[in-house]
Parts: sequence; structure tokens; C-alpha cells
Amino acid sequence: MQFRYLKDLAMALIAISLIACAIRLISLNEANRKIPPQSKYTHESVSDTLRAQIMSIESSILDRKNFVFSVTHDPLRQGNIIKDRFDMQKEFENAVRNMFRPTGTYIDEETGRRLVTIEYQDRIYTAGVGDVVEGRKIMWITEQNIGIYYGGPQTIPIQPRPPIPDFSLEETRQKSLEQNY
Repeated sequence: MQFRYLKDLAMALIAISLIACAIRLISLNEANRKIPPQSKYTHESVSDTLRAQIMSIESSILDRKNFVFSVTHDPLRQGNIIKDRFDMQKEFENAVRNMFRPTGTYIDEETGRRLVTIEYQDRIYTAGVGDVVEGRKIMWITEQNIGIYYGGPQTIPIQPRPPIPDFSLEETRQKSLEQNY
């Protein structure tokens, strides 16, 4: 018998909550009816087309601020067939940077081993026979040459850093003309 009263109590609570929700919805609907469709500030507002233009300009500015260039060279210089002094100097610097170049040999006083200094990718390495430098194994070292194994045995002479050539304007014009024809 006690469960019957509990069931009646639950039904009464549900009915009361439904009535409370209905009253709340009716009061909200009445409050919304009091809001006029046109605001009293309409004469001060911006037109929709002008608002759309402002939003597109703001999004364009944000896109430009967040844009990251992924090219390694100046994008304004893309597609130039004619190479100028600046381009030729950059090519020379990249060629020297990517050259695996032994710069000198010496004998270590502590161990008595002959060592070689190697310049590659803007780094200077010191290595001896049997050492591996950037994937190249040093096989032998003399005063004038070193032997390495990189896809096969190779002999590389000891060489100083090459001097920067003179990229004069006349050479640039002559090379440009040769490339265009």
C-alpha cells in the first residue's frame, strides 16, 4: 500500500513540474512579444553589404598576418630567367656549402695519428682513418689527398676554400644572353 502513495507522489511531482515549465514558456513568450522587430538604433547601424565588406577585409588582414612563406628564396624573384649578380653569388655560396672539402691534414701530437679537417654544410669536422663523416668513411690520408668510401672508393684532394669569383655586370649580361638563346 505504501508504494501506491509513492507512485501518486511521483505522478503529482511530474504534473507540477510540467505545469511550472508551461508557465515559464508562456512568460518567456510574452517577454519576447514586447521586443519590437525594429530597434530604435536602426538609423545608426551599418548596412549589411558594408558589414560584409568590413568582415572580408578583416579576414583578409588576419590571413595575411598568419600566412607563412614556404619558399626558400624571395617570391618576388620567382621565374626569373636572367640571373643577376645576387643570384649567381647565392648559387656559388650554396655550391661551396654543399661541397665535401678536405681543407688540411696534420699529425696529432698525442696519438701520432694523421688527421684531416673537412668542411661540409657550414661545419668543420676533424677525422682520422676509419672515421665516418656525414656518411663518408675515411679510408686513407696523405698530405695531398684523402681516400673516402661513399658509394664506392673516391680520392679527394686537399683544397682551400675557393675564392669568390667576380660576378661583374658584363659577365652577367653575356651569360643571360646565352641562356635565352
